[in-house]
Amino acid sequence: MSATGDDVRWTPLDEDAVVAEASALAAELTALGCAAGDLVCALAGNHPGFVAARLAATALELVFAPLNPRLAPAEVAALCAYVRPRALLVDDAHAAVVDGVTVPALRLGRSGPAPGDRTGFDAARIGATVLFTSGTTGRPKACLRPEAAEAARVAELTATYAITADDVHLITCPLAHSAPGILLRAARAAGARTVLVDRFRPRGFLVAAAATGATLTFLVPTQCYRLLELPPAERPVPPSLRAVIVAGAPLAPAVKDRLLDWLGPDRLWEFYGSSETGTITVIGPGEHRAHVGSVGRPPPGVSVRVLDEHGAAVAAGVDGEVFVRSAALMAGYLTDDGDLVRPDERDGHLSVGDLGRVDADGWLTLVDRKHDTIISGGSNVYPAEVEAALAAHPAVAGAVVFGVDDPEWGQVVTAVVAPRARAAPPTIAELTACCRARLAGYKLPRRWATCAIDDLPIGGSGKALRRAARAAYDEGRYQPLV
Repeated sequence: MSATGDDVRWTPLDEDAVVAEASALAAELTALGCAAGDLVCALAGNHPGFVAARLAATALELVFAPLNPRLAPAEVAALCAYVRPRALLVDDAHAAVVDGVTVPALRLGRSGPAPGDRTGFDAARIGATVLFTSGTTGRPKACLRPEAAEAARVAELTATYAITADDVHLITCPLAHSAPGILLRAARAAGARTVLVDRFRPRGFLVAAAATGATLTFLVPTQCYRLLELPPAERPVPPSLRAVIVAGAPLAPAVKDRLLDWLGPDRLWEFYGSSETGTITVIGPGEHRAHVGSVGRPPPGVSVRVLDEHGAAVAAGVDGEVFVRSAALMAGYLTDDGDLVRPDERDGHLSVGDLGRVDADGWLTLVDRKHDTIISGGSNVYPAEVEAALAAHPAVAGAVVFGVDDPEWGQVVTAVVAPRARAAPPTIAELTACCRARLAGYKLPRRWATCAIDDLPIGGSGKALRRAARAAYDEGRYQPLV
């Protein structure tokens, strides 16, 4: 039964209903000819049907590929064309988004008779997953995480956060995202109760946490920022909440300090990781103020190396590229042909393009991202994708997109636009409408500037020089766009 408060709805998960729907979905997928190793996509919000879809896929040994429910129809169609799923599982709220997709669609949210034998629908079973992650070319990458890697991640999360059957796991971030999705499975495998929140609202989140006796939750830094913006009298800490786990984007030290003042010293956890690697480092209660700016140390079983451009280990305190090895590493990125490729790898250690330094005691501090992907509000945005959308406007000669640091969002998408000669300069409203027709809302630029086409930083090969554009923007060398 769902409940509401302060503009959010929360739903304690009914395990019998989830198993019943999973059983019905498994029968439909089998009738479609789905067999072990096939891939299915799911497009749904924080809905019990999403949990049932994953449970059905795991029971049939299918590869489960969740799609971001905020994607535009063209983006959903493009991802389906890329990975060619055998079926697309969709809830009622997103049915219109898949009208143009040729993949067979099965509707979520329908009940069925609970199976007599529940063995195949055991929440402790952990199946394979494909996560769509970011790249520097604007093309999403399909990251294949086999069952063994997912199970290793579940074991690490369960141990790190001491998850047990006594926990109540409150989920307010989209289940299609990497961290909320794997925490869901870790908590369910441990026997914890699950409560789904349909969307994040600061007051509603606090009401839901208090009403359900939540003990465990995951937030991105933007959500933390919004909670802290509430007047102190309107943000009592739910007394049952023992672990607030934060990841998805850098948590600014000033915001973390305010968060610790609010939550107290014993509740806040932060981890650094990626879809490709799982958890890389963790920093927990009692450690944050002693290691300001650090994202923590590797948990047991995870090896982190910081290497120079030649692949040699750098000294403590020296910047280099971060490489990681663990049992939770992905198998690789799927290609259009269904093959697997791996990114840069050294002695079994994988890089996802981050730069950092490790001190003598093993604490990692991130310095920058090697690539240009923007992380805004916990979501990845590819600059090339936004640039392509802007280029569709008839008055735009060129554009360069980059991220600018922001205390609320981590980074905000920022665009420098060069108008075409003899064309009326485009307005922010026109450009936003142009992007909105092609992109999910979280990818839209929030800050704008303009310059002549000759001043737009484009390299000799035609590639956008995004770091040069950001430097010029920071120095005030562009004109504001209105």
